[in-house]
Amino acid sequence: MRSQTRRTKAGVRTYGMETRELIMSAARRLFADHGLAKVSMQDVADAADVSRATVFNQFGSKQSIVDAIAADSLKNYRSMLDDALADEFTPTLGLLRQLFDRMAKGLEANRKLYRHLFVEIRKTSLGLDGGMSSDLRRETFDRLVLLFARGQSRGDVTGALPPEVMATAFDSLLSGAVTQWLQSSPRTSLSRMLAALAEVFLVGVAGKA
Repeated sequence: MRSQTRRTKAGVRTYGMETRELIMSAARRLFADHGLAKVSMQDVADAADVSRATVFNQFGSKQSIVDAIAADSLKNYRSMLDDALADEFTPTLGLLRQLFDRMAKGLEANRKLYRHLFVEIRKTSLGLDGGMSSDLRRETFDRLVLLFARGQSRGDVTGALPPEVMATAFDSLLSGAVTQWLQSSPRTSLSRMLAALAEVFLVGVAGKA
């Protein structure tokens, strides 16, 4: 199928597979600047320089755009966990420190967006509103459980707790710290905050190796 084109002030732009990301990029900017409630689908269409019908054809609703943003965030997290599981040499506690640090830097770089959307993204990823990101959420949690289970087999993570419990604690600590940081006027960076909290958590899960 030939791609459709639209003539704009910038010239002729081709519409094909990139249309979805074009709309999502515009939505991210608007949500970061104005918040979710104040942005309409027409606003997104205008910012993306596409028709309102095109936005609805791609997403169907504003919540579907949020779900897609949540899915992208979870894909990034899944990639981090895949990197950690592929690392056969770094001790598990070091890999967990790296996860805290990489998550913090990604959130700091997009603080305005996540300040408005983090709770919505969290609800969506937990499946409370349905959507495609709930499956990704399960995939990321399963990888986190595998990381703790492997740490137990290496002896550098305690065997006194089930890996699912440690994964839940890790996830809850991360989510709570991020929510507090986003909703307050922090005196420190998220990286520093999570680095300090990570040490508290790691003391509890450290093994004897």
